[in-house]
Amino acid sequence: MRLTVPFSISAFPFGVAFGAAAGAVMPPGDATLMSALVFAGSAQFAVLGLWTMPLPLVALTLTALLVNARHVVMGAALHPFFAGLPRRWVMLMAAGMTDGGWAITMQEVTRGRRDLGILAGTIIMQWPVWVGGTLLGALIGSAGLDPKRWGLDVLIAGVFATTVIGLYRGRGDILPWLAAIGGTAGALLWLPGNWYILIGGACAGLAGLWRHDK
Repeated sequence: MRLTVPFSISAFPFGVAFGAAAGAVMPPGDATLMSALVFAGSAQFAVLGLWTMPLPLVALTLTALLVNARHVVMGAALHPFFAGLPRRWVMLMAAGMTDGGWAITMQEVTRGRRDLGILAGTIIMQWPVWVGGTLLGALIGSAGLDPKRWGLDVLIAGVFATTVIGLYRGRGDILPWLAAIGGTAGALLWLPGNWYILIGGACAGLAGLWRHDK
C-alpha cells in the first residue's frame, strides 16, 4: 500500500475529473457505481461519449474491451510469477489490476519479491481513492470541467512512465520500448478511436518476441 501512494495521489484528481464529466450524462450515484464496479479509468472516460439512452451495449462493450486490451499483455507478463497460486486469488487480483498496480508489482517481482500481496495492496489503496474521487467530482457538479485544460489527463500517465523507467534492465529493453512508442504514435496519427492502445502493446510484444528469438 505504501508503494502505491504516488499512484493513488494522481488517481484522485483523475477520479474527480471523471466524476465531473460523467455527471453531465448520468446521476452522481450511477457515476460512482460505475467506478466501483468497472474500476478502469481510461475505459470509463472512453465510453462517456457513447452514453445515450437506450444504451448502445455492443458499442460500449467493444470500446471497453479495446481500451483495456493492454491488460491481456500485462496479465501474461505476471503469469509466470503467479502461476502456482490458487486460481481464485489470481482471478480476484486480476479483476482489480490497474496500470500502476501492474507496474509496481512487476518492479518488485523483478527484484525477487514474488508476492501477490503487492498487487493486492495496490488495489486496496487505489480502489477507494478512485471511487471517492468520482463521487466528489459528481457531487460538486463540475460537469463543465475539461480534464485536459487542467492537465488532469496526464497525471497517471506521467507517474506510470516514471515507474516504467524503474523496470529498465538493459539495452535489450530499448527495442520493445521504441516499438511501443512508434506503434502508438502511428495509430494516434492515422487511426480513429483507441486503437493506439492495442497497436502500441502489440508492437512492443512482437519486438520483444523478435529480440528473444535472436
